[in-house]
Amino acid sequence: MTPAYSVAELMATAIAREMRDDDFAAIGTASEIPLCAIRLAQKTHAPNMWFIYGGCGALNSKNPKLVEMAADFRNMTGAEYRAPLADLIDFEFTGRFSVLCFGGMQIDRYGNVNITNVGEYANPKVRGPGTIGLPFMASVKRTILYVQHHHARLFVPKVDFISGPGHLQDPELAQYRRPWAIGTTLVVTPLAILDFETPDRRMRLKSVHPGQTAQSVQAATGFELAIDGDVPATEVPTLEQLKIIREEIDTTGVLQRLIV
Repeated sequence: MTPAYSVAELMATAIAREMRDDDFAAIGTASEIPLCAIRLAQKTHAPNMWFIYGGCGALNSKNPKLVEMAADFRNMTGAEYRAPLADLIDFEFTGRFSVLCFGGMQIDRYGNVNITNVGEYANPKVRGPGTIGLPFMASVKRTILYVQHHHARLFVPKVDFISGPGHLQDPELAQYRRPWAIGTTLVVTPLAILDFETPDRRMRLKSVHPGQTAQSVQAATGFELAIDGDVPATEVPTLEQLKIIREEIDTTGVLQRLIV
């Protein structure tokens, strides 16, 4: 029997499968889903993985509650070390982090991300928080994107501002990518999982969540997705994964309420 799970728990288990035993990851604010994924990976197939909370510098936090703010003092619970901000920037710029997890206001077909402005920069329709840590997408080995919505205003043909670079098509911009940086490797949404396993690094529909189809995901996307034949269903959380999430990582049930 398939266990009952939330969409956010499904997304977390999908991201967890992408984590490796030798990964060193960093997360920021509003990262409940990737944080759960990282800690789930640590407790299952990647016990030697490390992660840092970007806001407070906590290394391998053991906080049994998922909190929204990366700078929340509770994230120091059980931490093995506290890295200063200067070290975090050094880790990001020099490629020490193997994976970063980010969201955005706009994502385009090549995995570029915008959290700066929607509309013209000088007179935007929406002003975001700025680039924050997204420019480091050009120097981290791989980037996983996650969003809590999936619609054509978020998935656009071309972002209005490149806060974080995906697979840049302009050679003049692409020269600024560090040699070891792969770019955006995965996008996890409430509807589907998408990757960039195409010759031109264009976004491809990898799997659809239960209840969705390739057609329904395409209808919610503002550009044409690469679709290869029959798209498989996303693997759902197991009873063991849900037990670990609910009893050891997300003891207050944040992921059961996060996406409705």
